[in-house]
Amino acid sequence: MPLPNFLIVGSQKSGTSWLHRSLGRSKHIFASQVKELNFFNQADFDAPEKLAAFREHFPQRELPGVQYYLESTPHYFRARPTTARNIRSLLGSPEMVAVFRDPVDRYESAYIHHMMRGRFPYTPVIDELTDEYSVLSLGRYAEALESWWGIHPQLKPMLYDDLVGDPLGFVTEVMDHLGLTCDITMDELTFRANDKTRKKSQLGPEWEEMPTLDPGLRRRLHEEYAEDTRRLEEVLGRDLSAWRAVVASG
Repeated sequence: MPLPNFLIVGSQKSGTSWLHRSLGRSKHIFASQVKELNFFNQADFDAPEKLAAFREHFPQRELPGVQYYLESTPHYFRARPTTARNIRSLLGSPEMVAVFRDPVDRYESAYIHHMMRGRFPYTPVIDELTDEYSVLSLGRYAEALESWWGIHPQLKPMLYDDLVGDPLGFVTEVMDHLGLTCDITMDELTFRANDKTRKKSQLGPEWEEMPTLDPGLRRRLHEEYAEDTRRLEEVLGRDLSAWRAVVASG
């Protein structure tokens, strides 16, 4: 009975639902039908009944042609190493991908997500700085990445900017990393996952207006993330000035 040998571990609100579904269209990758199993971030994840329930999301035997069994839970990616160690104890060193998005945009998207779930009250202008539901801390990518690399140096970091700019190239890069030839076409990638506009139409009348970040909060978030973004630039060897420019425009 196969267990996952490929994980998308982060980051929340960074295109991971789209990536999970896209990779599942390859004949070489089995992607769990249910995304975000939140298995490895449980304190007693290896309890027999929980492990049995986790296994139910994957085939009873290896499938012909399938080389990777994928599980995706973006909430795994945190600075504390507990989840990374849990993965190591059960799966060893599976292939891993984490996707990073402009942390200010990610904060806005995550806040709206929790608002739509009723966890935050609706407001047309988001002016609250909070770490409830980890909406702030989940954007500290460099801190978390350095912690994860200490346990899983095979983890591949990627940028949401690249996904938006070239979806097929992004998926191809993931599959190249896995040693696979990309068998997914651009036509198979023209869908949207977690479309907030569609979800908004199912909520109350106040949702005629999509919430936006208050400019003052945008500037404050820029300050909150400035040092971590600089560290991430150094770690990745990538120019992230576009993140700062977008933030500064607010």
